[in-house]
Amino acid sequence: MNPPTTGTPVQLQGLAARDAAHLIHPVTEPREMAERGPRIVTAGDGWWVTDDRGRRIIDGFAGLWCVAVGHGRPEIIEAVTRQLEELDYFTTFHGQSHPRAIELAERLAGMFDPAYGLEHVMFSSGGSEANETNFKLVRLYWALRGEDRRTIVARHHGYHGLTIATMSATGILPMHWNFGPNAEGFQHVAAPYCYKCELGLTYPDCGLACANSLEQLVEQVGAESIGAFIAEPVIGAGGIIPPPDDYFPRIREICDRHGILLIVDEVVTGFGRTGRMFGHEHWGGIRPDLVTLAKGLTSGYQPLGGSVVADHVWDTISDGLPNQMPFSHGFTYSGHPAACAAGLANLDIIERDGLVDNAAQVGAYLHEQLHERLGGFDTVGEIRGMGLMAGIEFVADRDTKRGFTHPHTACTTVELEAWERGLYCRAMGIETVGLAPPLSIDRECVDQMVSILVESVEEMERQLLPGERTRAERFSHRYGSAQEIFDRMTDRFDAERAGDADLVVAFALTGDEGGTWTVTIRDGAMDLSGPADAPATSPTVTINASAEDYVRMANGELDGAEAFSTQRLSIDGDLTAAVLLSQLGLM
Repeated sequence: MNPPTTGTPVQLQGLAARDAAHLIHPVTEPREMAERGPRIVTAGDGWWVTDDRGRRIIDGFAGLWCVAVGHGRPEIIEAVTRQLEELDYFTTFHGQSHPRAIELAERLAGMFDPAYGLEHVMFSSGGSEANETNFKLVRLYWALRGEDRRTIVARHHGYHGLTIATMSATGILPMHWNFGPNAEGFQHVAAPYCYKCELGLTYPDCGLACANSLEQLVEQVGAESIGAFIAEPVIGAGGIIPPPDDYFPRIREICDRHGILLIVDEVVTGFGRTGRMFGHEHWGGIRPDLVTLAKGLTSGYQPLGGSVVADHVWDTISDGLPNQMPFSHGFTYSGHPAACAAGLANLDIIERDGLVDNAAQVGAYLHEQLHERLGGFDTVGEIRGMGLMAGIEFVADRDTKRGFTHPHTACTTVELEAWERGLYCRAMGIETVGLAPPLSIDRECVDQMVSILVESVEEMERQLLPGERTRAERFSHRYGSAQEIFDRMTDRFDAERAGDADLVVAFALTGDEGGTWTVTIRDGAMDLSGPADAPATSPTVTINASAEDYVRMANGELDGAEAFSTQRLSIDGDLTAAVLLSQLGLM
């Protein structure tokens, strides 16, 4: 039975009702939980989980990228139990320590190329805290060198956490909505997202313009203000986007030339996920100055993150701090004994069972099968990834790469359909379904996952493609200017669909043939004022873009969600109003 996607809410009972009443879910629509309830998992075994209906489901996303060694490994459970019996908790603040934290820090330092000097480890409870740690280390490092390099440069589509500072580094703009103001000192440059290049170029003829955008930012703001560049080896939550092979060597060269530290965020890619122990190892010589770890460090059995710091960074800090001035940073659970014990046991399994090699070999088979069995679907735009990390991006039209009328609907539909058929995959923000199963899976599991995805994509296309094709026929006109778009907007207005909507939307378009147009929808009618007319009412929301980009969006050449993510389209005011305008086909 397929999950309901429209109509009246289901009647929540039992655990689902209790969940909806009390539990707040990260990155989840609250309304969805109140109306549909959660998908509840009650047990795990290997690469399987069991839901509250007793059904076994392939954990195709390792929980949340985490469970590298699979569920229910007795070695980790026993290591944690032994540690809790021996020492349940002690702090690493104020110079205290305990054996497991020492052992794990030493072991992690030994896992990196000795030439990089990545010898120092500070533990946290997860990746967001570890990135916070790295940001503070960078700023302290430069301050003790007498330089005011506070800016951290990140990339569009990059994900580094959701605290105020790490959210400010995260380049997925919907995750910033209404949480501002962002922390100061963060900038973003282009991502190596070749399928929909935000710079409108094609690799390799582009000359790595996305990497060169870091150089351009340095020229604009001055190297003396930039402390570090942070990047995931493979962009994770932003759409599972691997870079071209020459991207990171160019980034390292730019950082070296301008004295910029390089933070490599290995929270997702670390510990075998990409078919190497660490993702950055795919591109020799990129030499991280700081590395962020979490997730696969304990396979999620205990919360643990870590910042690994090179000698030249830590020595500057430890030598430069005045007497009686501590390194004033840390978390209550930094180096928790049970979490460190879990990490040590987890690393034993990864190394003993050859899971890094398995991720490379079975991952290659996974990508082969995805291309062979899904590549021909009308809505599959690109299949990409590395190792056991794969993304399938959906488009409403493969030729133009046009997105769906309602962003996130295709990937969400596939996720829901796959769950009902026995696979957990993850719907991601740029219409991508992600796979990141435990590193222990075999080819038979791959075959099962891909078969379920085939059925799920078929059902998604059955539900969504007819409406998308009708819309494409209805709005097949190609616009030559922003003024033409607004001249024809009245013809596209559907009073019945507008219902009792009451909103005023200003389109503030810059550049040649730009101006500000105001659309008012009230009492089932639409009124439009042109760029020379002053609106009668203050806008509920203002849409900001260049006139050129707005025309490209109207013609299906530039996806609106992509424009929003790369800040070519920005929205001031009530995002709900902008979403409604999109649903009415007016944006």
